[in-house]
Amino acid sequence: MTRAELTRLLGLNRSTIGGLTAALIDLGLVAERTAAGAASGGARTGRPSHLVMPRPENAVVAIDLGVERVQVALVGLGGTVLDRRVRAHERGEHDVRHVVERVAAMVEDMLAATPPQRFLGIAASIPGAVRLHDGMVQFAPNLGWHGEPFTQMLSARLGRPVRAGNDANLGVLAEHLRGAAVERQHVIYLSASVGIGGGFLIDGRILEGATGYAGEVGHFQVDASGPECRCGGIGCWELKVGENRLLSLAGREPGGGPEAVAEVIAAADKGEERAQRAIQQVAEWTGIGLRSLINVFNPEVIVLGGSLAQLWESAAPLVEEVLGRRALLAPRADVAVLPAMLGQDSSLFGAAELAFEAVLDDPQCVAAC
Repeated sequence: MTRAELTRLLGLNRSTIGGLTAALIDLGLVAERTAAGAASGGARTGRPSHLVMPRPENAVVAIDLGVERVQVALVGLGGTVLDRRVRAHERGEHDVRHVVERVAAMVEDMLAATPPQRFLGIAASIPGAVRLHDGMVQFAPNLGWHGEPFTQMLSARLGRPVRAGNDANLGVLAEHLRGAAVERQHVIYLSASVGIGGGFLIDGRILEGATGYAGEVGHFQVDASGPECRCGGIGCWELKVGENRLLSLAGREPGGGPEAVAEVIAAADKGEERAQRAIQQVAEWTGIGLRSLINVFNPEVIVLGGSLAQLWESAAPLVEEVLGRRALLAPRADVAVLPAMLGQDSSLFGAAELAFEAVLDDPQCVAAC
């Protein structure tokens, strides 16, 4: 945007904006060119307006370690994807050493093909509980990991520092900055596949908990007489609304992923009664869980990712009916429920923001990158 737009939006005077812009140019983070005729004070005085933009050669590597695929992307300031690599892997348990080697090879291949002129960091999104201070993956059941030092191992393999975060925490960050929850300060993001993770933005800050394990909403109990969960609990929410539950209720084999979920939705749209009943049951339990989250956290918006986003178009009226017949502490109209705008890339973009965090907090640290 122009200097004049920055002056207006930030409420600073023109000379301050000029000084800040000059400092960022000296650090190599932004570039400036003249934009004659741009809507600004310059247009009134006949002087060209200065257009300020991020320099694309400043980039980070974002890694999204999913249940059934690995993504790595080279991302510039502002969320511009400069390159991307995707590799599928089978669901189930994975040896952490093999995953480290696979991810490292993908990162090295990408950097060799599209090297940034200035490399500012690496961060990874993990589908599990990630310890805050060192990135230890405490619990990632869909990968079969318990107490695995994935972050440290990848850092050692690449010879560069690596940061890591929970996929839902990074998803809520990305949807807040660039997706369905822009300008919202109280946000819940639900990432659903085999399990369900929750990312919470409270007054504009991610809820991490004492050691980084907050948000495991898939394991709160909704059915005291329900089946035993792999976490050791009984009747966990993810057993009622996870994609494998939907597939089993619809008479399909579990483990089919997004494609199988889409097939059930299509079958229900065509009138298949078993598929329709499956969606109805999952919608019922989705509404029950959302009611609890709304009452506890009083969000402005709940963003649904993964299989819940796939289901939303078909399930929304059913979920709304559940929310409508069960009293909420906050008025129902005060809470929006929306599918993720960034689709399957929410956690990937969140990982990029995590990698940029040090530079965004203190641009002068770029000299040490």
